[in-house]
Amino acid sequence: MVSVIELSPWLERFEAEWLKTQNNLYSAPTRLHAACRYALAGQGKRIRPLLAMAAAEAVGSSWEKALPAAMALEFVHTYSLVHDDLPCMDDDDLRRGRATTHKVFDEATALLVGDALLTDAMGLLLETPDVPSATLVELVKTLSLAAGGRGMVYGQDLDMHWTGRSGFTAEDLDAIHLNKTGALIAAACALGGLVGQAAPDVVERLRTFGSQLGLAFQIIDDLLDNSGTTGKSQGKDADSGKLTYLSLMPHDEAHARAERLTEEALQNLLSWGERGAALRLLAMKLLQRSY
Repeated sequence: MVSVIELSPWLERFEAEWLKTQNNLYSAPTRLHAACRYALAGQGKRIRPLLAMAAAEAVGSSWEKALPAAMALEFVHTYSLVHDDLPCMDDDDLRRGRATTHKVFDEATALLVGDALLTDAMGLLLETPDVPSATLVELVKTLSLAAGGRGMVYGQDLDMHWTGRSGFTAEDLDAIHLNKTGALIAAACALGGLVGQAAPDVVERLRTFGSQLGLAFQIIDDLLDNSGTTGKSQGKDADSGKLTYLSLMPHDEAHARAERLTEEALQNLLSWGERGAALRLLAMKLLQRSY
C-alpha cells in the first residue's frame, strides 16, 4: 500500500509546478492577474490532482505525466469556487480560510477570474507530453463535459433550484452532487487513465470509481459543514436553506452511506493489486477526513 509519506513527492512536485504555472500565465501587472494569483493561492486539498496522478499510475503510466491534467483540474475547481462564492450564487465571504476573491477585489473581477481559469485550463491540458493528438482531444472533451452544462455547471443550477425549497427526494440530492461534485472527481480519474493510454473500458471503470467517490466526498462535506474546519463559513449551507444529506437523514445514516459508496467504488479496483494502491489510499483518506 502506498503510504501518505510516499505521496509527499507528488504534492511537492505539484505545488512547484502550480506556482510555476501561475507565474507563467498571470505575470502582468493588472488587477485581473493579481486576482487570478490570489484565487489560485488558496491552499486546497488537491484531491482532484492527486486522483489524476494516482489513476495514471494505476494504468501503468507515471504520475508525472498527469501533471498537466492535474493543473487543469485544479484550475477548473478553483474557478468553480470563485463563481460559487459570488453574491449571485452562494454569496460567501470565506473560502479556504481566507476572504473570497470578490471580497478582496470586486464582483466583476472575480467573474473574470473564473472565466480566465476555465479557459486557460483547456490550454494546460494540451501540454500533456507524449500522447497522440487524438488523446489530447479526448482529454479536452472529458474535462469540458465534466465542467459544463451537462456536468458541474448543471449541478450548480440544480443546487440553486432546490435552495430554500421543499418537496425534494434523495434522487434530487444525488443528481445535484453527481454533477456538481462527482463529475469533476470522475473526470480526474478518467483523465489519469487517458494520459496513461488505458483502454476505453478501463477509463470507464476509473470514471465510475470517481463518480461514486465524489458522492461519498459530498456526504462527508455535508457532515463537516458545522465543524468549522472546512475553511468555509461555518454552517453556511444549512443557514441558507441548501439541500444537504442531513436534510434527508441523520448523521450516522449519512456517514454509513458514504462508507457504502466508498466500498462500492473500491470494488472497481479489486483486480488492480499494488497498481491501485494510491487510489485506494486516497479513497479512504477522503472518507476519514476531518476538514
